[in-house]
Amino acid sequence: MSAARDSGAIENVNIAALEEIVERNQVWPRMAAKYGVENPVPPWKTSLDGLCDALDHAACGANIPNFKERRDEEDALSATVYAGLPYPENQLVSLAHSLMACGIIDETELKQRLTSIRKRLEA
Repeated sequence: MSAARDSGAIENVNIAALEEIVERNQVWPRMAAKYGVENPVPPWKTSLDGLCDALDHAACGANIPNFKERRDEEDALSATVYAGLPYPENQLVSLAHSLMACGIIDETELKQRLTSIRKRLEA
C-alpha cells in the first residue's frame, strides 16, 4: 500500500498526466456535441465498468486496492480533485489516479496509451 493510501491523503498525490487531461476539458457531453454523437453514454463506459468489475473480483495483491479501498478513493477523489468533472469522467480519472498512486500503471505508460488511442481516433 502506498504512503498516500496509508495516510489517507490520496487526494494529495499529484499526477501531471491526469491534470493535463482535466485541463483539456474533453468531457463526453462536449465531445459528443462536437462530433454529432447522440448517445449520452460515452463509448468507453462499458470498458470502465468491466475493469472495475475485474478489479473487484481479482485476488488483490499488496499494491492493488481492494473493493472498499478503491471505492473510498474514487469517492474522495471525485469529491475533491476531480469534482469539476461530470460523471462518469470523474470515475474514470479517479480510478486511473488510484491505480497510478499504487504503482499499477505509471505516467509514461498512460501517456503512451493515450497517444496510441488519439492516433487511432484521428486516423
